[in-house]
Amino acid sequence: FNQIQAGSYVSSIGGGQWNVIAGNSATYSTIAGGLNNQLQSSASIIGGGSYNQITGGNSYYSTIAGGYENLIQDSYSIIGGGEYNQILTASVSTIGGGQFNQIQTNAYDSTIGGGYNNLVQPRAYYSTIGGGILNQIQADSDESIIGGGYQNLINTNSEGGTIGGGINNQIQYGASYSAIGGG
Repeated sequence: FNQIQAGSYVSSIGGGQWNVIAGNSATYSTIAGGLNNQLQSSASIIGGGSYNQITGGNSYYSTIAGGYENLIQDSYSIIGGGEYNQILTASVSTIGGGQFNQIQTNAYDSTIGGGYNNLVQPRAYYSTIGGGILNQIQADSDESIIGGGYQNLINTNSEGGTIGGGINNQIQYGASYSAIGGG
């Protein structure tokens, strides 16, 4: 049982079960297949997987290729796959895959390549975490980069910070345009 609701014109569901394209804001959208995926925005695509969601009327032109319980809440964003990844009102952002990665509110134009439990916090726009485990770019640290590694941290208000990789490296609060190569 799949469902395209009233007002979702020029939309399609290719197959699978319990997939829903919902409401007037979900025009020109596609769910290719999978199980229990939900799409509520125009010109967006869910390729497959299970329990994936593109929600809110402003999430147009977004894509979830597959995976499990991934969520997009803004426009022009992509989640390639993985599990429990989220892009929360941060347009033009990408999560390639992995698990429990999150790009938070107003961290637009940010990227997490993959890994596990990596986080780009609010207003850290134009920031990138390549991968790794438990890496964080905190709020208002825009244009910052963590290449990978384990438990690396760019603290609040440290814009333009770079950590190449390694373990437990930190750029402290307000240390803008600082760099740690690794270690």
